[in-house]
Amino acid sequence: MLIWLAMLAGLLGRLAWPFDLLAHFRVQYAALFVLLALIFLILKRWVFALAALAGLAVSAVPLMAYLPDQSSGTATAAVDEPVFRLLSFNVWFRNPDMARTAQYIEESRADAVVLLELTPSQAQALLPLLPSYPHYYIEPSRMGAAVFTKWPVIDAESYPLAPGGAVAARMRLDWRGSPVTVLGVHLNWPLGPRNSQYRNEELAGVVGFGKQHREPLIVAGDFNLTPWSEYFKDALDESGLHDSARGFGLARSWPAQFAPVGMRIDHCWLSREWQSVSVDIGPSLGSDHLPLVADLALRSAK
Repeated sequence: MLIWLAMLAGLLGRLAWPFDLLAHFRVQYAALFVLLALIFLILKRWVFALAALAGLAVSAVPLMAYLPDQSSGTATAAVDEPVFRLLSFNVWFRNPDMARTAQYIEESRADAVVLLELTPSQAQALLPLLPSYPHYYIEPSRMGAAVFTKWPVIDAESYPLAPGGAVAARMRLDWRGSPVTVLGVHLNWPLGPRNSQYRNEELAGVVGFGKQHREPLIVAGDFNLTPWSEYFKDALDESGLHDSARGFGLARSWPAQFAPVGMRIDHCWLSREWQSVSVDIGPSLGSDHLPLVADLALRSAK
């Protein structure tokens, strides 16, 4: 009953911020329902087993779109055109190991890298270790982002997502003759009514940016919400963007230290010009987040 109540309360996230927090544990609800169903079947408690199986069915519905579909080829899409690799990583302001982070970035061969929670001291340690990424823009605010790239930069700037809220890093780069915009975002942590309101207003800022943009766009970073939130689904639909991770699994990105409560709060949203080739989660690098790696192809390039 408690799992059922928590799952149903998560559907009421727009009524109060604590309900929205409960929406993020869909994977855990499904796993608990599986465990309970097995226990009740062994105990021959048929009514309780049926209730657990019904809970599993309800909790699993939104998860299905993210499971790999081998029949449709979404698990590993094949493309003939060049692939743009996007790496997004919340390095964590307490992470002392920039050498390992830099080594991973260099070995990733990413075309663009979005880093979150990068402090001035971390940036100072990191910059000499990234010879493959001579072009970068670092937004200096606390909730800001940094974008690094190996491609020529057309322009870059700080982009406020909401009054008094987070400021994104916007970089427009020249990728093989095509202008590509990367918006690195770090939305507020939604604990408490004030921070929750900031997060939602910042999400609306992402929506507004996506709606007005007319070139290939990638929005990546720490959104501090999962795909199971009503705010996530509504924002994605309204923005005209799509989630690169659909069809590529349920891999968690946070917290890196405790897998049982892991959830994906790091995302990569794409404009209609992009097709996802693969999306995966990287190794632990001393942060409470895991890196997100997305390989993308321009549909218009075909």
